[in-house]
Amino acid sequence: MTDEIIAYDFGLRIRQLREERGLSRAALAKKLEVSTETIYRYENNLQAPSLERAKQLALMLHTSLDYLTGLDSTYTVRFSGLSPQQRKALTEFVRAFVGQT
Repeated sequence: MTDEIIAYDFGLRIRQLREERGLSRAALAKKLEVSTETIYRYENNLQAPSLERAKQLALMLHTSLDYLTGLDSTYTVRFSGLSPQQRKALTEFVRAFVGQT
């Protein structure tokens, strides 16, 4: 199946991003200042976070709110704190990697 066919799943996206970042539920909960149970509920679509909490999740998981909420199916990676030189080098690398000029 392609990504376009797979149905949007907020909780699955949170879990996948959390795991890709090497974070346990407890570690993410601590960063968000919520309980581990709250993260479990988000990941299993039993509870939706507030807008403010969703924004915090997006920042902590280095992605966009649009990706988390299913408005964009393209995975987005955010890198904060890069110098202009680092940003340029990373952009050039990504373009070379995906074959765009």
